[in-house]
Amino acid sequence: MNARRLIRGVCRWLVGAHVAACAAGLLLPAALATAARAQVVTGGDFDIDDNGGTVSGNRARLVGRAGFGTNRGTFVLVNAADISQDVDRDGYTPGIDFTSLLVSDTTDFINVADPSRSILRRNLVIADFLNPLRNGFSNIVTFYVNIPEGTPAGRYLGRFTVTDPARPPALNPTGEGLRTDLVEVEIEVVANSAIGLVQSDAALRADSLTLAGRPGQTVNGVVRIANLGNTPLSNVRLEVTDLIATSGTGLRIRAPQVSFSPAVLNTIAFADTQRVVVSVRIPTGVLAGAYRGELIAQGDNVPSVRIPITVVVTTPGDVIFETNPVIGRTGQNAIMIFNADPGSRWELAIFDMRGLIAFKTSGTVFGGTPAPTPGGAPGGVACGNPSSLGDEAVRTTWALTNGVGEEVAGGMYYVIVNAVQCGSRRQLRGKLMVIR
Repeated sequence: MNARRLIRGVCRWLVGAHVAACAAGLLLPAALATAARAQVVTGGDFDIDDNGGTVSGNRARLVGRAGFGTNRGTFVLVNAADISQDVDRDGYTPGIDFTSLLVSDTTDFINVADPSRSILRRNLVIADFLNPLRNGFSNIVTFYVNIPEGTPAGRYLGRFTVTDPARPPALNPTGEGLRTDLVEVEIEVVANSAIGLVQSDAALRADSLTLAGRPGQTVNGVVRIANLGNTPLSNVRLEVTDLIATSGTGLRIRAPQVSFSPAVLNTIAFADTQRVVVSVRIPTGVLAGAYRGELIAQGDNVPSVRIPITVVVTTPGDVIFETNPVIGRTGQNAIMIFNADPGSRWELAIFDMRGLIAFKTSGTVFGGTPAPTPGGAPGGVACGNPSSLGDEAVRTTWALTNGVGEEVAGGMYYVIVNAVQCGSRRQLRGKLMVIR
């Protein structure tokens, strides 16, 4: 065709103010250069629209979480039949269909900050059919990327190419590629912070921590704090609640008696664990039995994790008092606590300094529904057998009155208890000061 007809053809796909300028011949050099690129090519051509679907400037941006897929992206395949459809301006051919298109030359998606980490190419999913791509038509193709569990947060880059083996790639007269096109893919793996507690000697989740010792001892245990998310953890630490006696006596090992080494971990890297020693100072006056609370792992911007922590005090003791001395004029009662086997009988007597009985009571320890103990051995945590569900201690009250309801005088009183501990009958003793 002559130059004037060629320019008119180019003007048909220019827009806005350029149309008038083109018609007036003001854009003749540029129009001729563009027209030279707008050409019929041998064997046909298809293009991926660089600004179609979710592709912008030849790049698709996807977002997703580790363990899930990204959002769905789309790209648009175009088989131009005329110049108006030739989105890449590299050539078109009327009458040629593509029926063997496939995705090839997919790369792994490489972490920009740490090239040693990647999302493998096999995780790319093409969700729609590429074929047939009819002449003069376009196909919108959906795709996404599965993000494996544990993939670190960050930005990942890769690409995939579309070709047709039945019509191999070639170059047009100006050196531009035909019958092949690609999409660059940028994946943003969002941060997901998660913390966990792991057993000290195995790669298994810790579901509890149990320590055992005698009154006055410091006992130690080890847990590991694990980074279960895909981004580093910061300011990681352990805390603990008060450890309360399971016997229902109200006795407790208070939280300040528990310490951690190290106290704070500045950071735990992705997929890493850090060892922490848990130390519990068992008070000298505490009774035997199980004391239970919660061990809490926490850090900045991450949900905390809690597991039970139990300290088993193994040596039964004598009588202890909730308050000693007890001040009678304020309406206080004397509260006495002592160990005794589940289901056993106990007797308590209080004597004044002259040896006269001021108070006497007795009862049976709640037995629960304990599992049978081997060989008839005494049950209960205090005796080294955790199967018993009954109480292992008694908590009883004295109103500071004698047998006929009169208030007792101030002074020292002796408390004598006959009880069964670990299958043996024992006599327990204590001194209580009453202030009037």
